[in-house]
Amino acid sequence: MKKKEEAKYLDKEWLTMNAQLKAFLETGNQECLHKFRVQAKKLRAMLFLFEGTSKENDLLRYFKPVRKVFKHAGRIREAHMNLLLTKQYELKNDLFETSQHKIIDDGTSEFKAREGEFFKDIKDAHKQVKKQLHKVDDKQIAAYYQNQLEQIAAALKTSGFTEDMHTNRKLIKILVYNHKLAENALNGSVPLNIAYLDNLQEAIGKWHDNIVAVELFSSPELNDKPVISKITRMNSGVKRRISTLAKNFLKKAMTIERPRRIKTSPTAK
Repeated sequence: MKKKEEAKYLDKEWLTMNAQLKAFLETGNQECLHKFRVQAKKLRAMLFLFEGTSKENDLLRYFKPVRKVFKHAGRIREAHMNLLLTKQYELKNDLFETSQHKIIDDGTSEFKAREGEFFKDIKDAHKQVKKQLHKVDDKQIAAYYQNQLEQIAAALKTSGFTEDMHTNRKLIKILVYNHKLAENALNGSVPLNIAYLDNLQEAIGKWHDNIVAVELFSSPELNDKPVISKITRMNSGVKRRISTLAKNFLKKAMTIERPRRIKTSPTAK
């Protein structure tokens, strides 16, 4: 992969990230904030790929200013999601809702007050990261994907439903996020079933979301035992689905399913 190709991809994804952050600051739209965080994750995933396939070790260090903004946005996003959860499970608690709205309002106000600082930091980070990019050999990319798939396969066999399972999801998402960028390098050497990987990471994400929801509803502020029991029962089914999907991970992840041909009878012609 040529450095020019890497830089073009970086610029495109970075521009999208900036646009989503700007849209949030202008409108307060939570979906824009969510998309900003997704773009930041995609860019960080790309830097993981480049650090894992070259001798350059400073890319993630130069990305730290973006991570700072990402974490600030995360506090606002978490409060918003907490409100959505209480609405989803029809839990009315005026004191809790007021506290979450305050986190959102205060966080958004601080964001706007520090807008110039944040955008300058993000711009400087972009320059530094772009400067450090190096050409990456396609064989190195293919080897990286093969190695990561094997590591994830081994981890899935031993991690169980602990924080390690959430780590597995992060590793899978790095491969999914980078697939478009790495596709040509993988062609013919490392087949990748993106649909399967996406299904697995989404299932793990649902399991983790339910764990977070249980923690929220177990807090002294809410302490709603019926809701906790309901989510726990739901999560049992999600865990079974994950176990089924994760079985024979390496084979499934590297098997491209081709569409079946529909046979027609002679009389149908």
